[in-house]
Amino acid sequence: MATPEVKSLFNVSVTTKEIIFRDEVDPSPWTADSWTSKVAAQAVQYADIDGLRQTCSLLRELPPLVSDWEVDQLRERLSHAALGSGFIIQGGDCAESFADVKWDIVKRKVDLLFAQSQILEEALQVPTTVIGRIAGQFAKPRSNLFETLPSGEVVHAFRGHNVNSEDPSEREPDHRRLLLGYMYSAAAQRMLRKMPLHLTSHASDGKKVEFSLFTSHEALHLPYEASLTHNRYNLSATTIWLGERTRQLDGAHVEYARGLRNPIGVKLGPTATPEDVVALLDVLADPAAVGKVTLITRFGRGRAQTVLPPIIDAVRRSGHIPLWMSDPCHGNTFSSPSGIKTRRVEDMLTELRETYTVHRACGSFLGGIHIEQTGDNVTECLDETVMGRDDEYLGTCYQSLCDPRLSRDQAIRLIEEFADFVRAARGRDRE
Repeated sequence: MATPEVKSLFNVSVTTKEIIFRDEVDPSPWTADSWTSKVAAQAVQYADIDGLRQTCSLLRELPPLVSDWEVDQLRERLSHAALGSGFIIQGGDCAESFADVKWDIVKRKVDLLFAQSQILEEALQVPTTVIGRIAGQFAKPRSNLFETLPSGEVVHAFRGHNVNSEDPSEREPDHRRLLLGYMYSAAAQRMLRKMPLHLTSHASDGKKVEFSLFTSHEALHLPYEASLTHNRYNLSATTIWLGERTRQLDGAHVEYARGLRNPIGVKLGPTATPEDVVALLDVLADPAAVGKVTLITRFGRGRAQTVLPPIIDAVRRSGHIPLWMSDPCHGNTFSSPSGIKTRRVEDMLTELRETYTVHRACGSFLGGIHIEQTGDNVTECLDETVMGRDDEYLGTCYQSLCDPRLSRDQAIRLIEEFADFVRAARGRDRE
């Protein structure tokens, strides 16, 4: 059946296809709770189901954390990035801590993101949009949902502060933490709105640059996400993403995401196939919805050259125009000799360079970078300055609740070296 004509909701000019919302052409029924008919991967196991229902009822009555017009504004920006006329920097904690919702800590995270955006904007010569993994990244998937303590006791794995505590004695999932998560998210949103984010600064070429920040988190905890969904907008954040562990085509998370007007990210690991990706795009967005879906590749260094080209080709032939981003963190995680989870900055930079090169060779656009980082100088990721003393360095200031984050200095260096690589590549093209 031919796609009906729908007037652009953003009044922007795109060079190929008009931007529309999926729900305006999708005939299959959808509600914010239709996901309950599907199997939810990584579902949290609560002992008090009635209590969970009561908590979700309370959440439905609370004010939204973002507005629908902010969601629409981000949709517009992502559509431009999908077409190569914009770029996205998205970053923040692997798992936010309730204890870190403090002005100075939040401000350092935000300052880092805007410093990175200026570096990218000057190098790429396109507007750069900032998205924080902030004000809601309080729930995490885990490879193992339970862990065995040294005493032999089996407890729930830490799943983020929306679910339980990192303290082994407080691992039973507690639905009341969802209300705390909402309150801490609201506090962080209030801080962001009080910070001077919408200032106008002058770039090195004399042009004025307007900054604003959008929020995001992984849509893992579906009862929470559904409770904050109104009129097809998830108003807990401007954009959400589905993880590598929750993107099953017939699963609850895809069912929930397909009816939303928010832009949706999908993480893709090295096992993703062209058929998988096109099938997800078909469910999550109409082909005319430019940039509605963000494909976030997380292959690990040395894999983009073989895994990515057939996916790009299949997506192009499908007619979809997603936004392509690179997550150079998750595919490059390993354990140090003493078992500490870490990453190397050089591996992340290599994956960024490889991904950018593949997109250029395939006539596609790398439209953004998605990284785990913090505004403080923690010692969770390794770089060339600490070769040979990994465990000593990691033990100095390892504070992450889950996966290792780039320190502020490492995160700036990563973006600076990627920007230099892009400048050099473009310079060779002009020769």
